[in-house]
Amino acid sequence: MPSNAPGNFLPKTKTDSQQFLSIKEVGERTGASYDTVRRWISRGQLRAYYFSKRMIRIDWDDVLAMREEVNPATFEHVSGGAK
Repeated sequence: MPSNAPGNFLPKTKTDSQQFLSIKEVGERTGASYDTVRRWISRGQLRAYYFSKRMIRIDWDDVLAMREEVNPATFEHVSGGAK
């Protein structure tokens, strides 16, 4: 497959200890729909790998790397600034 084709082929350096999931499995684990996971891939927000011509898998570590921390409310903020 040419390098300008969508998606990536599985790099040779991946180890068997890493967990690769289908688009459906990623959606189930994250609470996102199948279409949302496909959008993340097409926008380049989530890397996906071809394991064969039609089988796409996603490294769970890449899903975890997508997480963004929500600014936690501090005690001062919640209590109105009083200490």
